[in-house]
Amino acid sequence: MGNYHYFTSFLFLQWNLFYRMINILENISLKRYNTFGIDTKAKYFVKVHSIDDIFDLLQTKQFQENRRIILGGGSNLLFRSDFQGLVILVEIKGVHFEGSTKSNTILKVASGENWSDFVELCVKNRLYGLENLVSIPGKVGAAPVQNIGAYGVEQKDYLHKVEYIDSTTGKIEVVDKDECKFEYRSSVFKGNLEGKAIITNVYYELSREWKPNINYKDIKQELDKFSFVMPDAEYVLNTVKRIRKRKLPDPLDIGNAGSFFKNPVVDESQFLTLKEKYPDIPYFLSNDKYKIPAAYLIEKCGWKGRSVGNCGVYDKHSLILVNYGNASGEEIYQLSENIRQSVQEQFGILLEREVIVVE
Repeated sequence: MGNYHYFTSFLFLQWNLFYRMINILENISLKRYNTFGIDTKAKYFVKVHSIDDIFDLLQTKQFQENRRIILGGGSNLLFRSDFQGLVILVEIKGVHFEGSTKSNTILKVASGENWSDFVELCVKNRLYGLENLVSIPGKVGAAPVQNIGAYGVEQKDYLHKVEYIDSTTGKIEVVDKDECKFEYRSSVFKGNLEGKAIITNVYYELSREWKPNINYKDIKQELDKFSFVMPDAEYVLNTVKRIRKRKLPDPLDIGNAGSFFKNPVVDESQFLTLKEKYPDIPYFLSNDKYKIPAAYLIEKCGWKGRSVGNCGVYDKHSLILVNYGNASGEEIYQLSENIRQSVQEQFGILLEREVIVVE
């Protein structure tokens, strides 16, 4: 009986190890894994479905001996060429109730969850705050990295904390909102923790009371068309979806990564100089600095709607670079360089990319 018990335990252990074995693939096309639709290849490619998968991956020579990049929805990346390293696609799923306060609910959201689906799930369950961020492509794990934002809201406004695995120590760590060091389209995950943190779960604290955030120009104009309607969260969510669909290309139809450049921020002296030369220049005042829409600068330089080879600038929004079907990552990168040079020559401003360029 003892030998039988030992034998069955051994078989179970072997089966469990086999079941948990991660499958690292070689020379995999990344075309379906980036919204630009760039047909580049990864030397190694792996999907992780659990925290245990990540721990197992840390022990492999492919992880230890190669450059690595963590992929969410591939919606904010531009591969210039084949990636001679390991691409890690995070597919961890799950949304769980974590706790509540007098008026808020805290949700634990796995990093592999689709961001827009999560936002819609919140509204459906009467948890409010993120509705202006619907239809942003990508996964939940990428949201704090980029500190995504749109229509007057940033995800940091509702973030509670982030859980990640430190790939250098193999330990699970947690950082709260302040430790994330959020800035405009940036965070500690693009700073001190870049290349180290593999985000596993993101915690959001959402309100159970509906407080509309509808002062952003595009939303306000859209709502004013139906001023007799008292907007609730679902109505605002659908309004944002409608605006984005009208202004932004669907990556399934035209390859793109959304806003390619950040809006530049200048001091008062530089702004007044620009204002004198360009009286119509739009701006947003923030902390005694002037944020200027990059789309305005690009359009003034004559790039809106312009095609260069297999890529170009979207004709409805000059902040979006598009792949018309067969562009290489290098073609799109060179287009972005030409745009940056034009803007710098005309306005004295060097645009910073929002999209992460992978060499």
